[in-house]
Amino acid sequence: MHLRVLSQLAIIATAMACVHITLPTAKELESNDSIISIGMSESPHALAERNLQARCGRGFGRCSNDACCSTAGYCGKTKAHCRSPDCQIDFGHCDAHTTPGGHLTDGIPRPKLGKVPYGPKVIRSCARPGNIALTFDDGPNKYTEDLLRLLDRYNAKVTFFITGNNNAKGPIDTPGMPWASMIERMHRSGHQIASHTWSHQDLNKITPEQRRIQILWNEVALRNILGGFPTYMRPPYSSCAAKSGCLKDMGKLGYHVILYDIDTEDYRHDSPNAIQGSKDIFDKNLARGKSSSKSWLVIAHDVHEQTVYNLTEHMLKKSDMEGYKIVTVGTCLGDPEENWYRIDESSERPILRKDRVISRDGRCGGEVTCLGSKFGSCCSKKNYCGNSLKHCGPGCQPKVGRCQRARRPPTVPDHGSEKRPTRSDAGTVLQPGLCIVGLVLFSATALSIWAH
Repeated sequence: MHLRVLSQLAIIATAMACVHITLPTAKELESNDSIISIGMSESPHALAERNLQARCGRGFGRCSNDACCSTAGYCGKTKAHCRSPDCQIDFGHCDAHTTPGGHLTDGIPRPKLGKVPYGPKVIRSCARPGNIALTFDDGPNKYTEDLLRLLDRYNAKVTFFITGNNNAKGPIDTPGMPWASMIERMHRSGHQIASHTWSHQDLNKITPEQRRIQILWNEVALRNILGGFPTYMRPPYSSCAAKSGCLKDMGKLGYHVILYDIDTEDYRHDSPNAIQGSKDIFDKNLARGKSSSKSWLVIAHDVHEQTVYNLTEHMLKKSDMEGYKIVTVGTCLGDPEENWYRIDESSERPILRKDRVISRDGRCGGEVTCLGSKFGSCCSKKNYCGNSLKHCGPGCQPKVGRCQRARRPPTVPDHGSEKRPTRSDAGTVLQPGLCIVGLVLFSATALSIWAH
């Protein structure tokens, strides 16, 4: 009798182990950006232990197993955890740690040419009356191609401050991705290309060596596409101060530091109902003077839908109506185009050079390059331009086009997916199937005890 009762009680205990409040996973916590309240039956010690395993950042430390530390301070390997600039670069792996291919650009001479001041001086406005320099930060991204079409329609020349690897888009020089061809098209259309760092980190909040990497890696990626890199840059969040040493560092690297005198605040107004706010900001500033005596340096972002499909055309029309000409930053400062870039003489990418002719009929070879052509960036072994594998793969001619190549190994381990033992969300070692069996046995046992 006693043995049967003990056996029945053991079955009951097994079943009851399945009935508990499940703690939220790190992924669930991340999606809420905060700690979810837990039932009172869970002990504070268990809660603290569970959260410490998932937390990272200041006060918690680095993530293990090549996991990424999200902006909310949780470890994981999803895009939301790993994408820059949200991912915390000091406390885990981030996509910002993926390096562009090729040698560094730190050995390239950096003479300071022209009359436009370099860092530590900051430039906030244009120098030529009647000019408006529209600038677009954070791209290229999914809306950029349509923005280029719009600018072509108006024959407007603008400046793109390019970020190398942000918002989970991957490095801009990755073969097979659309970013390199977009950047080539920008240059072909007469737009100015400038730097907005590698992964959009706040330059005041990182170390001098990290600042240097943010600039140099973006240079490498742009060099891989264009054959050189810009002398103009804009710091992310407009954050680059003398106190942190950032402005001095930009000067040493040979950059003009560009801010603005009209902030459209398009990042606050990215909806059909709200974008009028950015239009009003632009219009009110233009109303402060006349084109005969005023000029403007405007910041917007081509990663925002309403900026591309609504705000930009409004600014183009309004500028023309008020007698302004849309120009690049270099033009509005009176700086000749030859001062906008530094050429890497060892590069086989001739877009920034004048020694090769861009293909006009889709043929390539000899002195005719596909780089910058509308037919595609790669020159096949049969001397035709295109972007397919037959153009960019085996037989591709690197001296007159872009070819696929192996990427440089990252400086930190990559955060690829890996198989792990299956566990429940609460970390219990009980398997779901055993819980179901236990509950069935519990019901049968309870009825048996009740019957006796």
